[in-house]
Amino acid sequence: MKTLTKFAVIAAFSASASLAQAVDLKGLLGAGADLAKAASLSDADIIAGSRDMMVQMDEMNPVAPPGSDYAKRLARLTRGLENEDGLKLNFAVYMVDEVNAFATPDGSVRVFKGLMDMMTDDELRGVIGHEIGHAKLGHSKSQMKSALLMSAGTKAAGATNSAVGKAVAANAETIEAFANAQFSQKDEIASDDYGFEFMRKYKHDPAALATAFRKLARDGGGGGNSLMASHPDPASRARRVEERLARK
Repeated sequence: MKTLTKFAVIAAFSASASLAQAVDLKGLLGAGADLAKAASLSDADIIAGSRDMMVQMDEMNPVAPPGSDYAKRLARLTRGLENEDGLKLNFAVYMVDEVNAFATPDGSVRVFKGLMDMMTDDELRGVIGHEIGHAKLGHSKSQMKSALLMSAGTKAAGATNSAVGKAVAANAETIEAFANAQFSQKDEIASDDYGFEFMRKYKHDPAALATAFRKLARDGGGGGNSLMASHPDPASRARRVEERLARK
């Protein structure tokens, strides 16, 4: 599944110079950085950069306030998940109608209003488990590093621009690259398996993961739907979950 959304990318491009510099991931891609530095980032660097990016993302997107129905529902569904197998998690709802969810390497999980409107509680739990899988299995970390490398390349290519112009371009490029990245089929299947076991671990019905994929398949006509950009397609992923259930 893709991460982030076009809404956030547009916000990044339209941000002020000071905000764009703030999204510069705590200097990981500062004025003196280059492709070699980006390529040598440690896991701790990537996680720290991810955490800083999420502070900015939460400022640029409409986050459901704690007392809202959406925030209360997500808090209820994720109660007890503050630490999942060693990964500290934090959750929030973006009040955006897109059917989407994502998790970043630092353990930030964001669920979109459009997805919450579509899914039952257990279906949401299944999708959340799948997204946590991307973070736990290192898929999101790989995408973040790739995005940082792309941003470093953009900054190097724009060396003739002003310092402010390069900062804006590099930060927008980082977020856009992360937003447009697609997980491989292997990664998606591995995260589906993680989500399946996640549901069993917490004594929820893993069949809900299949019905969630069925809903996504039926909703596949909406061109802006990031969850529909993944491979394999949701219908085949639903069948795979159902076949696994039949073997139990």
